[in-house]
Amino acid sequence: MSNDALLEKLVLRTDDEDYETPLPITLMVGGVIITGTILPRDEWLRQHMSLLSEKSSLTEFAKEFAADMLRHEPETSHIHLAWARIVTGGPHVPIDEYGLLRVPLSEVNAWTIGDLNSIG
Repeated sequence: MSNDALLEKLVLRTDDEDYETPLPITLMVGGVIITGTILPRDEWLRQHMSLLSEKSSLTEFAKEFAADMLRHEPETSHIHLAWARIVTGGPHVPIDEYGLLRVPLSEVNAWTIGDLNSIG
């Protein structure tokens, strides 16, 4: 769990809301700045299941992965992002094609609402 009650409330609220209005956020995690959009946990999980299921050999694993995650994890233990990028002195570095990232709340050192855009 995080020591930041406001961030925990924000994650809980995002998980309770519909995925209609993406919320941009910037996090500092271990000295690395990451910017992206908060996803509800269930939407993040659905997108990962979809990616895993694209490989027919991983379809069953995707179902087990989702069931285990939902069964064994407190709702506010992580913040889930889409379109996540690492902010550097130059162009932002995408996490992967979809920018899906899961960060333990306990590892977030600082945060702000908003997406850091490249300057210049």
